[in-house]
Amino acid sequence: MITRNILGVVFAALMLHVTLSFATSITETDSTQPRGAAPGVNLDGQILDPIVDGFRNPARFPGPEHDDWAGGIMAQAARDPAFYAALNIANRDFINLLEHVNLGGDIPPLTELGFSTALELLGKAENEQAVVGDFCLRCHSPAGWLEGFSEPTTAENPHLRGDFWGASFEQFSPTSAQAPDPLHGTDSEGHMDGISCDVCHRMIDNQKDASGVKAAGNGGYFVTQHEPFSDTERDEPRVMDPFQRESALCGSCHEVTNPFLKTLTDPDGDGVPADMPHPIERTYTEWYNSAFPNKANGRCQDCHRPMRFAGAQTWMLSHLERLWGPIDQTWSDLGYAVPASRQAALDARVLDNLDFVDGKTANISVISKSRRLRPGQSGSVKFKITNKTGHKLPTGYGEGRQMWLHVKIWTKKGVILEDGKVDPLSGEVLVANPDDIFEVKALAEGYGNLLDEDNDGVVSEHEKEFHFALLNKVVKDNRIPPQGFNKAAYMAQGAFIIPEDEYADGQNWAEREYHFTVPANAKGDIKVEAKLMYKTFSNHYVEFLAHKDTEPTVSNGGHARDLPTTGSMASNPQHWGEALQEIYEVSGNGPAIQFARKKTTIKLITE
Repeated sequence: MITRNILGVVFAALMLHVTLSFATSITETDSTQPRGAAPGVNLDGQILDPIVDGFRNPARFPGPEHDDWAGGIMAQAARDPAFYAALNIANRDFINLLEHVNLGGDIPPLTELGFSTALELLGKAENEQAVVGDFCLRCHSPAGWLEGFSEPTTAENPHLRGDFWGASFEQFSPTSAQAPDPLHGTDSEGHMDGISCDVCHRMIDNQKDASGVKAAGNGGYFVTQHEPFSDTERDEPRVMDPFQRESALCGSCHEVTNPFLKTLTDPDGDGVPADMPHPIERTYTEWYNSAFPNKANGRCQDCHRPMRFAGAQTWMLSHLERLWGPIDQTWSDLGYAVPASRQAALDARVLDNLDFVDGKTANISVISKSRRLRPGQSGSVKFKITNKTGHKLPTGYGEGRQMWLHVKIWTKKGVILEDGKVDPLSGEVLVANPDDIFEVKALAEGYGNLLDEDNDGVVSEHEKEFHFALLNKVVKDNRIPPQGFNKAAYMAQGAFIIPEDEYADGQNWAEREYHFTVPANAKGDIKVEAKLMYKTFSNHYVEFLAHKDTEPTVSNGGHARDLPTTGSMASNPQHWGEALQEIYEVSGNGPAIQFARKKTTIKLITE
């Protein structure tokens, strides 16, 4: 594990470099979340006691910036039902894997950390095994993680108060809000506020990967201990670290590698897997090895507006309050000038997201088409989809994310061809060729019968999909790269393109061609329309999360965080996966949104 000597005023979070060349598992001398008896320091002089003073709830800062933040996806990172469903499955998969290993079951290649962790955890209680959850929580609830609410208390680490399931994160801390000096209470107020203002405004230059230049990823960040928004004499002066304006800040979390599993992905098809831990998300690498770092306005922050964090998760944002209810009711009752409900902020961000993506992220052009056709003749039209973003299109954690062309060709007499329509009942994308969908497909390979859910002696491809903590082989990634992408660097750093000949070096576009026959009764010109559409979650992924998240909540005897009781869920869900499924269904099965559109006409000759 890489360590770094820093001043006592800085608290160091876990640092993982891309090559992940760990010799041992995490120890008290690593730059991780606090370990050892408080207040204590490690051998590098780093403070180990948790940061307990100053992670303030954003409700303390009412105004336009609060409202912009409150409706954004970052503010919901610790409230997203999909996150908890995936977290629960990942933790349970990891526990099952350790038991599988203990019984002599098959296991794919592990990293050095994977070997040492397995040996260290075998025989321990379940609540000490699911360390995979710790990697997720550090980015989804950095305030809760930094304060030691992720790992459970042990005799050696008495100041830790948490778990790996997020159940200990506090939604509201009355000891802080109602203290004699409420601005400086003893507990955090922001555990459930995701990536809050304080977190980013406290960040300073993070540990780099083995190259010394790229962000480490995997939640590798440093934060200062002082409150960044000075409003009393007790606070330190606010210092805006230049790092907060760099794309590397985003790369601290938007660059994810499985620290336990080596990849089985064979990117160049020579039968030899890439020699690296398995990559999960490579958004920062995609940007870093493109033309954008050398552009005048090529940073992540130049496109993604601060506070609003515009993206494409519109259906999820517009219905989250159905689960959480009036999120800021307590703060409103205490006299803070923020709406108890975030619905207006959520609705505003939906509109902002739709405006952000439509026409600004991609372009569709017609590169060839039939010019004049008669009834009975065959014709074609070919489209070019150009990626205008600084990363793959789409990007992010790839499970369930899909992008495709919805093409419709028709005359006055009716539709001639339609490809890419979404089934209104199931939400499934109906395409003639599944390879036309831009997406990532990864599988969990080499686990023997661990994933044989139906016990038929055969582990099907369907049973290998979506298991976040166990995925180790990318079998498809045809997402469109950004302008100027360095193909060799992409492959070397885990941003695989599969099939590897899908795009030439630097190619930031894809082509799709459609063939059709003009009906004999066709009348009027032939109209053609192509829309580039996107879904955050496929119906198959939502079904997986709903089916596989079987971890009971704490109140029901399990580990999972209790579902909130303030919302208006109709199904009375008992698991987070069920809650996600209801929100998905009431939204209209996670409706697809438009990224670009192109219309054209083909002349029909009937005389």
